[in-house]
Amino acid sequence: MITIDELIQQGEDITPQIKIIPPSFDVIRIGDVYGVEKTEEYENWKANVKRFIRVNYPNDKSVMEFEKVSSNKLSPTNHKKLLAIIKAIKDIPQPNTASNDSINKNREIIINNNNINQIQNMELKNEINIIFTQCIKEELTGRQLKEINEIIELHKNEPEKAKPKIIEKLKSFGGNLLSSIIANIITNPNIYSNFL
Repeated sequence: MITIDELIQQGEDITPQIKIIPPSFDVIRIGDVYGVEKTEEYENWKANVKRFIRVNYPNDKSVMEFEKVSSNKLSPTNHKKLLAIIKAIKDIPQPNTASNDSINKNREIIINNNNINQIQNMELKNEINIIFTQCIKEELTGRQLKEINEIIELHKNEPEKAKPKIIEKLKSFGGNLLSSIIANIITNPNIYSNFL
């Protein structure tokens, strides 16, 4: 695992490699353009430093500062700024209490959101049950409802056995009844709006 001291040393080793790129004879430049002998090595170093400080110092303002400076053009001045940032992180590390506090706050938010979702799901199930019950009651007569309830009560521990008997009973009440119950459910305002 790489250490902050190794990253600082790598950055210092890169410093003498940063040199002015002379313009070609047909190019007029305003300001100097710099390059580095081993571009891949330099880009890897920047990526490693970014990753290291993001992981080890997630709430430190230096993370954003390093990213901002590293997105500027390569120059000895900008490179010295990058080195200064990681040296400052090493010399004055941020305590981890802030990151622990934010982790705990995030956990609390997740737990609260889960509780809210569970409550909303229960409320939705209750609302759907009420809608279906009302729609069925509106289409059945008192006697028909009593017959259905008797089948349910008889097979309350074995709902799978009750299902074909309830279907048979509903069919015996007439073909239009099932269509009416379904139409009543679909046209309920709480359900109908989901079809639009």
